[in-house]
Amino acid sequence: MAKREGHGHSTPPIHWLDDACLVRILSYLTPMPDRFNAARVCKRWQNLVSDSRMWLHVDSDHDARMNVFSSLQDAVLAARPGDTLLIAPGVMHECLNVHINKPLCLVGGGTSAGETVLFCPRGFESALEFSASGRVANLTIKAELGSCLLHRKGRLTVDNCFLECADHPLDHLSCPIISTADDSSCPISKAQNEVSVIETRIEGGFGCVRTSGSLKLQQVRVMFGRAALTFWFQVSKHLVDVDAALVPCQA
Repeated sequence: MAKREGHGHSTPPIHWLDDACLVRILSYLTPMPDRFNAARVCKRWQNLVSDSRMWLHVDSDHDARMNVFSSLQDAVLAARPGDTLLIAPGVMHECLNVHINKPLCLVGGGTSAGETVLFCPRGFESALEFSASGRVANLTIKAELGSCLLHRKGRLTVDNCFLECADHPLDHLSCPIISTADDSSCPISKAQNEVSVIETRIEGGFGCVRTSGSLKLQQVRVMFGRAALTFWFQVSKHLVDVDAALVPCQA
């Protein structure tokens, strides 16, 4: 086995491979826990494990490339726990009660949230339904009648998104975020059910959040802008006094 010049230890042959080859090899590992463990080997592997080439891609103009899917539903079905799904900007992706029952991260591929749009037409309960922990980031999610995000259980993070319910005579049936989760914790990981909203614009509907379980809205901050309201808040186990589980989001 060859040795590096000036060093007394040998170089493992796998380090002779270029980045593209290593990314291809690491892509066969399950995201959790194998890729997570691989990221601890060295800084180079840590960077490769988070490389966008490891992600699944949602693009309606796909050309049979590896890890590219024509719809978000297809990508979710093919994803493994811990995968990241990069959603192509510039087109409107139809989302009809897409059920996410494994830990996933959904990221918009544009430079801003407005460039990647998920749309749920009337007649469907929600665009995305989470019954596992997950993260949505840099996305615009629109619902014609219903909810943008339906949270059943798990830890859901909404980061730098735009959630919008269309104006409708039945506005009382619409709400950008609905949580039906209770305040129980996972018996294995001890993680609590909760929703964390970070720097997210929310418009339309009867309110921006509705809870029907035992979680409570708390730690609310709102930034008033000329065109929109931007929110930061938690929907989690009751820790502080709140008067209601509904926050209006009409300017």
